[in-house]
Amino acid sequence: MFAFLNEIRQRWSNWSGDHEMENAIRRHLSDNGYFGGSAKLRTVRLAAVQRPGWLQVFRFEATARVSGDGSSDSAPVAVETDESSELPAIYHDLFGLVREDHRHNQTEIRVFRSRDQRTELFGRWSDGLLKLRGGRAMK
Repeated sequence: MFAFLNEIRQRWSNWSGDHEMENAIRRHLSDNGYFGGSAKLRTVRLAAVQRPGWLQVFRFEATARVSGDGSSDSAPVAVETDESSELPAIYHDLFGLVREDHRHNQTEIRVFRSRDQRTELFGRWSDGLLKLRGGRAMK
């Protein structure tokens, strides 16, 4: 019973609630060398907002498989064997930000391999915006 409740809690925690934003994140991952359609998105959360809510900054985490031959400049996070080929599948843990400006219908997405890079960009994007209380915007 506890496993079932934990599964429900985890699904609720990882639910983004915005289908268009989720599709935009997956397209961005696909355009940048990952299989975006099968990426596991986690903790998509509003981190900063400008009143009255037209400008919003969201944070998210993802685990995505590297597309192509898998050659990358860093070590893989997890390695699994794909049945369709002899090469191992390489997965990266990614940390991202989404900035949505509904006044101009613009969405900007940035993905990093490091939390520190995401935090630095969040500092620039959220300057002058209301941030999540208690410094939990980037946790």
